[in-house]
Amino acid sequence: MKREEAERALEIVRTVIRQTRDDLVERNWGAIWMVHAFTNGVAIASIGPAVEARGLPLPWYFAPLAAVAVVNALVIRLLGRRDQGVRSYLEYQLHGVWITFIVFSLGAGAVLWLAGAPATLFCPIFALLSGVGFALMGVIFHVRFVAYAVLFLAVAVSARWVGSWQWGLLGAVWWAASFVPGAYMHRELVRRRSGPAPTRIL
Repeated sequence: MKREEAERALEIVRTVIRQTRDDLVERNWGAIWMVHAFTNGVAIASIGPAVEARGLPLPWYFAPLAAVAVVNALVIRLLGRRDQGVRSYLEYQLHGVWITFIVFSLGAGAVLWLAGAPATLFCPIFALLSGVGFALMGVIFHVRFVAYAVLFLAVAVSARWVGSWQWGLLGAVWWAASFVPGAYMHRELVRRRSGPAPTRIL
């Protein structure tokens, strides 16, 4: 009896996970992530030549990041689909992950600024925080996001050897981490509109 109850509970969990992924696909997050791949990638990569190469102080690093945060919020509002304006449970989890990421990125910048540390240290720290964000995505959404977390870790470790190019590498990883899952999700949405098919996220 206990085994049957355990199998029934496991099936319920599988159904919930499948439905939450389906929900994310239906709400057009694939297209949103594909757009975010370009906005995030360009904004982050631009910090190298536009800010760091010119030796500007740390607060300037946040100018392109603040701009892209506003753009991304507008993209979500324009492209996202909701049932009667209500967010799904998984959407709340995703927003929670990335709001936490933004807050701690600001905190890291403040710590470096107050300590008088070199502004060039912000990139590896930002890469580490990005990796933590995608690792949490792997826990909540799909384990394959952990692979992107590893790439962010690699950027953080190699940052000291590539100079201002570190931001270009970080932007490229952000592009891949957003565009590839987004493209799979968007393809699934298109496939679903043309006929029933099992959900594939990655």
